Amino acid sequence: MSFLVMEGDEVDYIWETICKIQLIFHPKYSREGSISYKEISELKHSKKIIVLLDRNLLSGQLKLARDGFLKDDMEMRIIALLMTWIIMNNFSASAGLALLEYGTKINDSIEPKKELKEFNNIFEYYHSMIWLRLAEGEINSIPICLLPVSPYITQINYNEEDHHLLMHTAEMLHLVYLQKRRDLSPIEKMIEFLKWNYKYLLISESTIVYVAMLFTNQSGIKAPKNSGCNDINKIINGCKNQAWDLNYLSNWSCFHYAEETMDEIFMFATNDVQLKMIFINTYGEGGVGALIEAVFSRSDSKKIFELIKENQGIKRVKPDFGANPKQYFRRLIEDETLRLKKEIHV
Repeated sequence: MSFLVMEGDEVDYIWETICKIQLIFHPKYSREGSISYKEISELKHSKKIIVLLDRNLLSGQLKLARDGFLKDDMEMRIIALLMTWIIMNNFSASAGLALLEYGTKINDSIEPKKELKEFNNIFEYYHSMIWLRLAEGEINSIPICLLPVSPYITQINYNEEDHHLLMHTAEMLHLVYLQKRRDLSPIEKMIEFLKWNYKYLLISESTIVYVAMLFTNQSGIKAPKNSGCNDINKIINGCKNQAWDLNYLSNWSCFHYAEETMDEIFMFATNDVQLKMIFINTYGEGGVGALIEAVFSRSDSKKIFELIKENQGIKRVKPDFGANPKQYFRRLIEDETLRLKKEIHV
């Protein structure tokens, strides 16, 4: 990576644009995608800042390097903007979760390792000023970065589904089942989902936010892909895809809650509208409670809060995942798949 020299107005342009398009998120330093230059400038003296890329950003970055341009001009400028922002601040970038998403979807670990090598090569291959000029619109393409012929050497199995992903997959299957229950009102669906969630899994705030917004038909929130059809295989694939969106936030939150004792701060980069909405409503002012009050009536919100209070007390018996949690989650996925099959008469 080469040294990046910028004028004062260029620095302002990058920071202002990053905040304007709401690209970088953190529960403390960027709850709504607007980052404080002063706070981050002070923070990076004591912490190593790492930016986690989602799959869409990584895929766009790799395609841009392979072809030298993107057909979607706005996407190309945004990726260049992100690269400029990372380099100018001397932050680190991580594609780990995005590579895991790719590996689990194709059930292969070699291809993600090739992408990891390609990702690393991009930071070494390009002169830093190229990203700035591309972000500013002064150039419309970049030199093609040759593809690696061998995978990056690492012991990570990128095709291995983790606990979070399996839990979210089970959640999304149950969600689709409730979506298909036309005899239930939005508040009844929400209550049923929460009861099921408390009984079988741990609670994820981002999942509760997504479910609440979906059941109340909030603009910009979509059900898992193909959930409206009766093809069980398409429904399962759609649920897995939506599970990955939630998996980014729940996996990343594990880093966030341990940041006080860590030398690193992990920020999340995404340009996905739905992911942004879930994040903002999970970590914004008032958090999950404020979101529930905003999308449900006062009486319905009260029912939800009473249920949450009952299940968060010291008397609550948490589900036992046993000695093999993955086996437990996979069995739950099978049960929810069977429930869905019965609902759609397969």
